Parts: sequence; structure tokens; C-alpha cells
Amino acid sequence: MSDSLHAAFKATAYVVRPHALVGNRKHVLRVDALHPALDAALTAHGFTAWAFITAWNPRAHARPPRTNARLQQRLIALLEAWGHPSVSAVGVADDRRWFEESLFVPGLSRDEARRIGRLFDQEAVLWGSVGGAAELVMCLEPSRS
Repeated sequence: MSDSLHAAFKATAYVVRPHALVGNRKHVLRVDALHPALDAALTAHGFTAWAFITAWNPRAHARPPRTNARLQQRLIALLEAWGHPSVSAVGVADDRRWFEESLFVPGLSRDEARRIGRLFDQEAVLWGSVGGAAELVMCLEPSRS
């Protein structure tokens, strides 16, 4: 991943919208940060891990809104088919120049999160476990030139 793309991921607020699975409140997640209020809400529901994922803008290339919406619906359908609950979320650049509709998925393992990210050609997903810092998990293999 390029330094500029990595910096963009770090300069993003990963916003989980209010929902019963997250304590009916908004959570703003950050790369490398702890999120104790979210951990408490997840623990109350028996979850020990989570992922923040999207299908928008595969390979970090902007796509038209209709394309992104179609891809996101496929992601939602896949998660539903696999029995994973999800919560509406959005990734927002700190400078507000871009956003990506996303999903917060409690109970998703690191490997599952990476696999889903790869299925949707995502550079990375945000993943965490209760008590740990949120981490950027790389999904795509570096291109060989």
C-alpha cells in the first residue's frame, strides 16, 4: 500500500451508526485506537471481535454512486447469507473530501474480515477485538511489476 493511501486510512473516522448491537449510540473508530464503550456494548451481546468493511470503491478507485450502491447491496446480501449481523456505518475522511458507506460487523474474525475484503477488492478493512486497538488489515496482495 502506498504511503499516501495508508495515511488516508489513518486520517479517516470510521463511524458506526446507533444500533442495539452497539449500545444504541454512535461510535467513532480510529486506526490504532482503543474503543472501550464499543467493547462494553459488544461484550453485552457476546461478541469478542468486529470488522468495519465496505464494498465501495474497489482497489481504492472511485466508482459512480450507482456502482457503489450495487456493490454494497452484494456485501449486505453476502453477510446475511452467511448469518452475520451488520450495523450501518460510514467512513469519512478527516478533511471531509470523501466518504464510503460501510458496515460494522460484530463477531467477524480477522481472517473472515480479510477474506470478505478480498472478495470485494478492498485494499484494507478495519478490524478489532474486545480490549484491543483497532487495526488496519491489508486485504490485497501487492501487485508485482
